[in-house]
Amino acid sequence: MKPVSPIGIDAVTYGVQDLGMGARFLQEFGLRELERGHGGATYCTAEGAAVHLRSADDSTLPPAIEARSTIREVVWGVISKTDLDTIGAELSKDREVWNGSDGKLCSVDPTGLAISFQVSQRKEIPAPSLKPRRVDARAKFYDRAEPDHIAHVVFCTPKVEETAEFYMRRLGFLLSDTITGFGVFLRCSSDHHNLFLINHTRKGLNHLSFRLRDFDEIMTGKEFLEKRGWRPVWGPGRHVIGSNLFYYFANPCGAYIEYYADMDCIMSPEAWIAREWAPTPENFAAWGPPIPEEMQL
Repeated sequence: MKPVSPIGIDAVTYGVQDLGMGARFLQEFGLRELERGHGGATYCTAEGAAVHLRSADDSTLPPAIEARSTIREVVWGVISKTDLDTIGAELSKDREVWNGSDGKLCSVDPTGLAISFQVSQRKEIPAPSLKPRRVDARAKFYDRAEPDHIAHVVFCTPKVEETAEFYMRRLGFLLSDTITGFGVFLRCSSDHHNLFLINHTRKGLNHLSFRLRDFDEIMTGKEFLEKRGWRPVWGPGRHVIGSNLFYYFANPCGAYIEYYADMDCIMSPEAWIAREWAPTPENFAAWGPPIPEEMQL
């Protein structure tokens, strides 16, 4: 029987060393603040995907997979309570599964990362159309970026094959592309990838990626952040694998964070042929600056 697949990222939780700095960054990054207090804060995209910010020493957080500010939990959305039950039955065959708060189903993946599942609370916003967006009208300009969607999360793991097999065989993720000896792109929605696993001796977060409407919004967001002292790391450019425009920033909540726009959309799985790519600079970016040394693995 084909396993039940999630439909995308519903939420992530960061455990951070500096709550104040992390909260200021996420607000200036463009996320909407839902709540903020002594214990942390919660932000969301326009479609309702949540980013929870908590202190790294919060005893209620799942264990960290690395010794720095990082993502502690990824929550994947599903369509129905029946899907939760099916996923629970599948995962409980070989690992602990338990009921968390707010109806979540909780477990861990082979890397040790806390993963949870919930009936999706997002109100999906379709990806922007590439058709002409204005006729007899002036262009819209932005004051700052306003991310509407969390597309993917990227982790390093020394167990890349085992972890990729877990997500595909047990949770129904599909293979989009691979980079020989480097990593695996997996999806559970129409996004080219929702999870990218990088083959590395260490385990930990690489980046979390948020969708913007177009290149103008990427550059407006970049300038807004840079003027407030946040450090851009890589971009602008366009990836070859996934085809998306990108700009990366150092993220005080953990590792890096990405603005992106115009990613490959896969609506017909049978029409998409996964490809194996060589790990060359030309296959990481069609144009843009070379990968900075600090991001090279």
